[in-house]
Amino acid sequence: MQKQRNKVKKSNIKLIAGTWRGRKINFIEKNNLRPTKGIIKETLFNLLRNYIQGSICLDMFAGSGSLGFEAASRGAKYVYMFENDKETIDCLINQKNALSAKNINILYADANSFEDHVHDMVDIIFLDPPFSENLLQNMINKISSSIILKDKCKIYIEIPYTKDFLKDYKIPDNWTLQKKGKSGDVSYLLLQHNMI
Repeated sequence: MQKQRNKVKKSNIKLIAGTWRGRKINFIEKNNLRPTKGIIKETLFNLLRNYIQGSICLDMFAGSGSLGFEAASRGAKYVYMFENDKETIDCLINQKNALSAKNINILYADANSFEDHVHDMVDIIFLDPPFSENLLQNMINKISSSIILKDKCKIYIEIPYTKDFLKDYKIPDNWTLQKKGKSGDVSYLLLQHNMI
């Protein structure tokens, strides 16, 4: 008698605007994979509407690909998507191929290694690591010391709800808060990197 294979459970999320508006992207459901809520994503891209066209974006913990694909759909020049889970990477590649997305580079790599893979100056960074892994402060430190951030680079951060993100995390002095909000148990912030 053959062993039953574990079934992979898939879900999908709709792209809101741009070239692929209304198209659905599939993703594999996993414990640490948490697509950005639609209402937050819409707010975020409304805030970025004057910056997204022609931008270079880093999606540091791609997961479902929701933010990276949305950025590419809305006119980003190039999107680097980092993911270190093989099944998730395979799913992202399938979605890229289904969309014929030439402006996306999907990297099977740890987000900490971004400077080894990115050879452009960066306009926008999406930073929403798995909540359970306490990766955020380390990534903030790594990004803040990088030389590939353009002046006025936007940094989007998503974390479990906290009353005061700026007290709970150490933010570089040259990062200014543009917007913060919450939806349910999620806090989100948009910050701007300013050259010193």
